[in-house]
Amino acid sequence: MGHKDDYDSTGKTKGQAEKARWTVLASFFALGLCLGVVVAERVYVQKRALIPKPRQLVSTVSNALHSVGHHAPAAPRNELEAYLMQIAPNKELLLAVANKNTMWDGMLDTFTQGIKRAKVSNHMILALDQQTVDWCKKNGVNAHFMNLTIAATQQGTGDNHAVSAMKFGILKNFVELGWSVLLSDVDIAIFQNPFEHLYRDSDVEGMTDGFDEHTAYGSIEGFDDPSMGWGRYAQYYKHFNMNSGLFYLKANNRTLDLLTRLAYRLSHEKYWDQTAYNEEIFFLSHGSYKSPQVSVRVMEIDKFMNSKRLFKDIRHRPKSQQPPLPVMVHINYHPDKHERMKAVIKWYIGGDEHALDAFPGGSEKGTR
Repeated sequence: MGHKDDYDSTGKTKGQAEKARWTVLASFFALGLCLGVVVAERVYVQKRALIPKPRQLVSTVSNALHSVGHHAPAAPRNELEAYLMQIAPNKELLLAVANKNTMWDGMLDTFTQGIKRAKVSNHMILALDQQTVDWCKKNGVNAHFMNLTIAATQQGTGDNHAVSAMKFGILKNFVELGWSVLLSDVDIAIFQNPFEHLYRDSDVEGMTDGFDEHTAYGSIEGFDDPSMGWGRYAQYYKHFNMNSGLFYLKANNRTLDLLTRLAYRLSHEKYWDQTAYNEEIFFLSHGSYKSPQVSVRVMEIDKFMNSKRLFKDIRHRPKSQQPPLPVMVHINYHPDKHERMKAVIKWYIGGDEHALDAFPGGSEKGTR
C-alpha cells in the first residue's frame, strides 16, 4: 500500500493524475489543431481564389478582384470586350482575319456561308479595312474593325503573308481579355460547327499539314552513322508542322506567352509565320532558353482536313471507304483556292460526285 504522499486530493495516484492531465491537454491541443486547420483552410481558399492559377490570366484575376462584393459583372474594359460579351458570351470565338482582297472573287462570301451553314453564332471577322466591315454588316456577319499597320519587316512578302504575320498580335487582344479563339483562314470550307468537335484538353489544338497518320501524328524514325560502330544507331521523333491557318488557343498564360513571342518576332524578323509558330511550340527548353511549354493536340486529319489529304487520297477511295462529312476542309496545299473550295462544297453537300474530277492531285496538271 502506497504512502499518503503518493495520492492527490481526488484519491488518484500521482501517476494517474499526471496521465489525466496529459490526456486533457492532448484533447485541447487536438481540438485547437482541428479548428486551426479549418480556419486556415477557409482563409487559404478565399485567398487562393484571387491568386493566379497556372492557366489563369492576370486579367481574369483582375476581374475577380474588381467584382468582389458585387453581383453585377465587371464593365467591359474596351470596345472589343463589349462586343465579345455580346456575340460570344461563353468566351469562345471563331475568328478570321480579312481585308477587302478576300471579297474580290467572293472567297469571303463562300467562307461566311459555311459559318452560317454550320450555325456558328460565336464568330467574328476581324476586318482590316472599312470596306470589309461594311460588307459583313450588309451580309449579316459579325465584324470588328481593327486598324493595323503592316510591320516594316513584312513589307514585300506579299499581302497574304504580311496579313498572316499580324495575326498573332491580333490574337493577343482576345486572349488577354480571357477569350479562347479558334483562328481560321478564309480559304476553308466549313461543314459542321467546329466547337462541337474540339477536345479542349490542350493549350493549342491545331490542324496539321500531315496527310496520313504517320506524317500527322508522328513516328519514330531511325538514324544510322556507321562511323560510330557499336553506337551507330539512334532514333528521333518526326511529324509534319502544324498549320498556322487553323488552330484553337485556350486563354491562359502559356498561350499568352506564345503569342507575345510570335508577335515580337514577326514584327522584327522577315520570317514565315508558320515556321515561327512551329519553332516556338516545339523547340525544346535548353540552357538559358525556356519554351512557352504549351501542351499540343493535333486535330484529327479526317475532321479538320487539309487539301492534300482530300485531293491525293480521300477522293480516290471507294465511297464506302471514305470518312464521314468533315468539319472543315482547308485548301492550304493548292493555289487555286476559291475554285477548289466551291468544288469541295459541291462534292460534300451538293451531291455532285464529279465536282472534284477536274482538279489535279497536286498543283500541276496530270498529277493524281
